[in-house]
Amino acid sequence: MFGREEHNARMRAAEQFDRDTKLPGKRNGALGHIGIEVLRMFLRLRGRNGGRLDPTIGWIGRQLKRARSAVADALRRLKEAGFIDWDRRTRLVDDPTSGQYVEQISSAYYLVQPPSVVQAVRRMLRRPTEAVRRIAAQLARDGKLAASDVSEIIGDVKDPALRAILEEARSSFQSANPPSGQTSALQG
Repeated sequence: MFGREEHNARMRAAEQFDRDTKLPGKRNGALGHIGIEVLRMFLRLRGRNGGRLDPTIGWIGRQLKRARSAVADALRRLKEAGFIDWDRRTRLVDDPTSGQYVEQISSAYYLVQPPSVVQAVRRMLRRPTEAVRRIAAQLARDGKLAASDVSEIIGDVKDPALRAILEEARSSFQSANPPSGQTSALQG
């Protein structure tokens, strides 16, 4: 599930993808205008019914006032471009005259994104990439370490046994090397 702002960013990214893949002299890009309409419908539908997307091709065609074949072609282009995926579903039917058979029911659709579009959506939403998040977390840890003293760092350790070992190591280190840099044998 994602919010309305991501819904809008995904739609803008898909429209940009279609424009970027349009060849000179051609009417449509890789998705086509019907593919854009179908994707827009899916993005609107996914908020209802808990994110479930299982409309039939006929129903999509009736809602968009498009032919079944045009909708099927648009779904194929959307899948090839990496914007949707689906599972074909069937159910078992018991017919007393012809016996048992399998009937196809509506497919279950999933909204996915190609890698190039993921970056575009992230930029539109101004979300940092995973690498930027890791660097920011490391800088925050380094800043905390630079601003705190040894007692605070040892105090942040949750394991009491490890905390005791660190306290003992700190006290033995401080007794061996006083802050003046001179041991008692040299001072005398």
